[in-house]
Amino acid sequence: MALYDELPVYRDLYSLILKIFEYTKSFPREYKYTLGQDLTRDSMVLVWSIYRANKVKEKREFLESFLDDFELLKFGWFS
Repeated sequence: MALYDELPVYRDLYSLILKIFEYTKSFPREYKYTLGQDLTRDSMVLVWSIYRANKVKEKREFLESFLDDFELLKFGWFS
């Protein structure tokens, strides 16, 4: 089992979270504490899914959860 923080997907997610934090700083106040917090929380849930998938032997459940959550994040952020 690789360390979760050495996985390329983890490093990419970490970069994504840093970018989301950076972008949400400049959100107008009415969006910073609604949409901004949602985006931050949802991206952190993705990291949690990767951590959990890396920890267990049967990864399918957590990877499917990751894919679902990632699609929702893309839908909320890029649409």
